[in-house]
Amino acid sequence: MTFEKTLRRLIREVKAQRYMNLVNESGFARVRQMMTGIVPAIDTMGILTAENPDGKPAPDSFNKEANQRLAAKLASLNYGFIPIQGKFGTPENSFIIPNMTRDDVVFLGKKFGQESVIWGSKIVEEVGEPFFRFEYIEGDTTIQTRDVSLGGASAQEREDFYSSKKGRKFYIPFFDEEYEGAKPVDGGRRISLAKDELPEDERVSELAEKINFHVKASLQEKRTPKSRWHHRALIKECRKMLDEVLSEVD
Repeated sequence: MTFEKTLRRLIREVKAQRYMNLVNESGFARVRQMMTGIVPAIDTMGILTAENPDGKPAPDSFNKEANQRLAAKLASLNYGFIPIQGKFGTPENSFIIPNMTRDDVVFLGKKFGQESVIWGSKIVEEVGEPFFRFEYIEGDTTIQTRDVSLGGASAQEREDFYSSKKGRKFYIPFFDEEYEGAKPVDGGRRISLAKDELPEDERVSELAEKINFHVKASLQEKRTPKSRWHHRALIKECRKMLDEVLSEVD
């Protein structure tokens, strides 16, 4: 092995060890510091799992092996990672990956058959403290963003749909309208999805098709509770967009 190759290998090992030291020293407190944007060396992060691909329950043995393959892939890409736990209808093991690119979290989400992944980037404004803006991504499309993550008393009281590190809970309030500032869709117009009742507009047709797809998926009992939640959330988002488009074409 040449000197240059040896040096590159040593640098990779040192970088990986730095991340693992950060994780081992910190636990929940460090994870929360990272997610609130106050760790100077961390500007982005990805959150994903390899469990239950395509939103369908898989045996524990499969999920364990799938996450081992994901961990190996992350290591091969020179990413450090933080194992976390959680519950999304059923228990789930995931990873937080500091300083991950959006392209890589999207690529790995697709590679491991995930319906969604999360990516966050640090926002630094002229006034105030830095914060993380998190994206809920389906495929490679950002469905929703949130500028907060929660880990206080209300998070500890949650019995479902949370992540945790060393027994302490946190979550990003995607699809929670309290943190969105938008009116509930159900308070707006009643929208018929019958083709003969929709205006002839390509955007309307595309959104109606997406809604029908997500409705069917949300009712499939073979899917995991997390997957059905995912599709119900996307129904709401598509209905909001459809309501806006219909207001334009009326």
